[in-house]
Amino acid sequence: RVLVLAVLSYLLVPLSCPKLPAKSQHLRNRLSQGGIAMAEPSKAEPPAKRARCVLPVVLGTSSKWRRSLFQKNFAEYGSDFMAADIDEKAIRAKLPEEMTVAIAKAKADALIPRLQGREVLLVCMDQVVSCDGSIREKPEDETQARAFLESYRQGKGACCVNGMVVHNTATGKRVTAVDMSTVFWKPFPDQVIDALIKKGDIFTCAGGFTVEAEELAPYREKLEGTLDSIEGLPVKPLRGLLQRAVAPAVTHVLFDMDGLLLDTEGAYTVAQQAILDKWGRKFTWDLKAKMMGRKALDAAQILIDELDLAGELSAAEFVAEREKRLDVLFAEAALLPGVERLLRHLHRHGIAMAVATSSHRRHFDLKTSLHRELFGLMKHIVTGDQVTKSKPDPEIFLHAASLFSGGAPAEQVLVFEDAPNGVEAGLAAGMQVCHVPDANLSRDLRGDAHCELRSLEDFKPEEWGLPKF
Repeated sequence: RVLVLAVLSYLLVPLSCPKLPAKSQHLRNRLSQGGIAMAEPSKAEPPAKRARCVLPVVLGTSSKWRRSLFQKNFAEYGSDFMAADIDEKAIRAKLPEEMTVAIAKAKADALIPRLQGREVLLVCMDQVVSCDGSIREKPEDETQARAFLESYRQGKGACCVNGMVVHNTATGKRVTAVDMSTVFWKPFPDQVIDALIKKGDIFTCAGGFTVEAEELAPYREKLEGTLDSIEGLPVKPLRGLLQRAVAPAVTHVLFDMDGLLLDTEGAYTVAQQAILDKWGRKFTWDLKAKMMGRKALDAAQILIDELDLAGELSAAEFVAEREKRLDVLFAEAALLPGVERLLRHLHRHGIAMAVATSSHRRHFDLKTSLHRELFGLMKHIVTGDQVTKSKPDPEIFLHAASLFSGGAPAEQVLVFEDAPNGVEAGLAAGMQVCHVPDANLSRDLRGDAHCELRSLEDFKPEEWGLPKF
């Protein structure tokens, strides 16, 4: 009997891996240096803690560095590698983001015929370095390699741009992403350059450097982003792509509002700082990140606790004072880039949409006063005063999804959020989540959304099973 149960438990493992995440730990605190987030080197999870994946990965790369990183961080997907024989120099673009994705797509297209009859997730990537206004690939000769290194020791940052493609050969679904991180060095001596040239590894790397080189390590000054991104395999974005590649097509869409659809976050900052000036306190971005997405009183209490104002005013008093200042500012709220295009596109194609905002109804009406017709395209609006719990609790998203005609399966709902608490709420609801964070938000606070965009202008609906623009 024990043997039978063990066999059954093995066979009943879901056939798509990884599953859409349930509530997980987010918002980890990490090291910071000079006010810039410093990501720790990627730490592979123990294999025993990873899900068994029936749909394996084929990593399309010839890079020994990338293969090693993949085996370290994605052992559950197997270790099948193959290299694409393409002319990368023939693929050009003005922007490094566009060029790396185009090259990664070309690699995938070249490899797909070799995978006929196999159901796998094909992962292809490309990296270039952007520095001093130019795109740098692998140095062609010693002269170019020395020129690259000379610019780095003069303090010019090397921005590593990674284009990624995951292609599901079982379904034909293809998803893409771009990740960028920048590394800076202090001045280093000629001996370092000579040693790197002699060793030769830099001639196989974009930008002519390896961040882990022992000769360069003592001179690394700061890193904006993550070390694994600099190394050429951004772990968190790739995990999101692998999840998206096996996820079902989206049928319903939920939008947060403040900071995502409407430019209101600046108004909150102005109003709250004006109040805090009375006590000489500063409304920082770290504090704002903790408050974003929560109901008014909950967020105000966090502010009071964080700034040690408990004896000065209550959360209710703070909110009342803020209300007076916000009424004028909210009435002038403007749409953020890409919002109108996306909403009208989804409505035109019959995709059911709704708003799930922590703002209460009176604020919602004020903020949308200039955009009533556009918000009228939504099937319904759920505001913070209609639920009992704040984000990151998933209540508001689950309630909004339940109001769609016939309901909406959580795994086929796409949530758009700008706030870390909202991202966590969407994940806890079992939904697909797209994060559009403010550029000021630290990477360490951005959670584990399935995708991250700089703006809704960058959204590609076809990668989520939605009609293409």
